[in-house]
Formats: sequence, structure tokens, C-alpha cells
Amino acid sequence: MAIVNHAKREINAKIVYYGPENAGKSTSLRYIYDRIKPSLRGELKTLSSGGSSLFFFDFSPFEQPVFAGYQLRLHVYTLQGLVANPAAWKMTLKGADGVVIVADATPAGRPALRESVVRLREYLGCYGLALDVVPFALQLNKVDLAGPVVASEVASELGLDGQCACLTMADRGEGVLDVLAGLSRQIMDHIRVREDLREDPLQEKGQEVDASAGSSSKALQDKPAVEIMENGENVTAVDSALCGPAAKDSVPPGHLTSGGMVALGDICVEDGIVRIPLDVSHPGGIQRLVVSVSIAPVPAADVAV
Repeated sequence: MAIVNHAKREINAKIVYYGPENAGKSTSLRYIYDRIKPSLRGELKTLSSGGSSLFFFDFSPFEQPVFAGYQLRLHVYTLQGLVANPAAWKMTLKGADGVVIVADATPAGRPALRESVVRLREYLGCYGLALDVVPFALQLNKVDLAGPVVASEVASELGLDGQCACLTMADRGEGVLDVLAGLSRQIMDHIRVREDLREDPLQEKGQEVDASAGSSSKALQDKPAVEIMENGENVTAVDSALCGPAAKDSVPPGHLTSGGMVALGDICVEDGIVRIPLDVSHPGGIQRLVVSVSIAPVPAADVAV
């Protein structure tokens, strides 16, 4: 579920690009990042996670506040290359508000796609979620190498009927923003009906609020899912997906600002070491930390009887 920071008047939602090795996940994220206005995006970062490389950044899809005056910020993640440890995907998917399933559209890539969908259902099931209730989109990549492909038919074969499915060439950027736009609209629909955003907390306290704030949510219905800057010019299209010149100030590593939240991951005990994964969410983004605690036997003389 998206994290709402009422003090900062900001909504933080998490999107995970998930799929097999070499499907085009990182290429898609790099293209998206380059299309966003620098003023609306954070830093593109890489972090070691569970033996894999976590690739992520955050951005605001709209320059103006939305949802009763709250600013929306999307945090986009993927794991690069071969993910040998399934726990890395499980941890990355934790708290996801939307998932993009990226796959090689060629016939040779179809078995890996089917396996990925099965695993995705298992990972989400660990958090008590079904894929059918989580906003997601299917991105069939490398269509220039695949021959004739019908996205809806592939989705149907996977039991993903009725979901956003697009054909892309991530190395050229074709279709990549369409996927993000479709998923962004789903996520915003989920956020729009949240009880804690239906009433403005400032109005409840009798404080004055900008008159435009109350109508911002309605205005979203007439706006594209994201505003994009392409080739130095502002471009707006219903099927496009993002926004934004100066990079956003980053939060120092390990610093938890007001309104932050810490989510506990799966604790691992191995060779006398307890590893405690933590997702630290704050207005500047989401940091992944692992606390390691060494366990040593207590001398018998020190044990209370």
C-alpha cells in the first residue's frame, strides 16, 4: 500500500520491474529516467541486495499536487542481471503498489516468462497478496526479434486476461512509456479511493486550504498518467507516462526523517549471524538496510538459575 505522509502532504508509491535475466528491465528504467524532467526525479542508484544489484530511482509524475493537494511520488525498482537468490526478488517486491512483468517476447523467452509469472505469484503470496489484486502490466520486449506477437494472446496464455499488455523495444524506447502510463493509471485509481485521502486533514482542523487542492483529484481524470519531456520539448500524450530541471535533494544514508516508516523483512540466522533486513521509507525515498548481529554462546557461569 502506498505510504501517505500527511505532514509532508506526499504520497509515495512503489513500482517494481520484475522478470527474467536479460529481459530488458534495466534498459527500460534507464530510458524512463532519461525522459523525466530533471527537476522531478531523484538520483539513479545501484545497491547490493541479497547478492544481486538493486537498480532504482524516484520521481514525481506531476509538477502540481494531486489527490486533495497531496504530491505523488513514484519509486521505481528492479534487480539487474541474474538473480541467484530468490529472496532478493521477494524482498524487492515487498510493499509494491504495482508490478511491471518484463519478458523476452521471442519464442525462446516464453518458458522463462511462464516460470517468472509462477514465481511472482508465489512471492506475492508470501505477503498475503494475489497477483489479480495488485496493479500490474505485461511488457513483452524485443518484439523486433520475435516475429508476429499479439500481446493480448500472450497475456491470456498466462492467465493475465484484461490487464495492460504492451509490445516494446526497450533499447529504442518504443512502447516503454506506454507500459508505465498504463500501470500508473491503475495505481492512481487504487490511491484515489483511500479513506485517508477523501478528506483534507487541514480542512478538518479548520485551516485554510488552497481552493485548487479540492479539485486536483478530479483534474487527474483529464490529465495523462504522466507528463514527459522528450528531445528538450514538453510532450503530453494520454498513452505516455512521466515527468520533469535540478535534481531532488537526497536524504543522507541511514537518516530517517519525520514521517518515515521502517518495515521489517525476513530475518535470516546463519553461522551464528542474525541478519535483519529493514526497508526504511522516508520522503526522500526508500533505503534498504541489513542489520547483522553476531551470536556467541553465553558461559555457563553467567547464566542465571
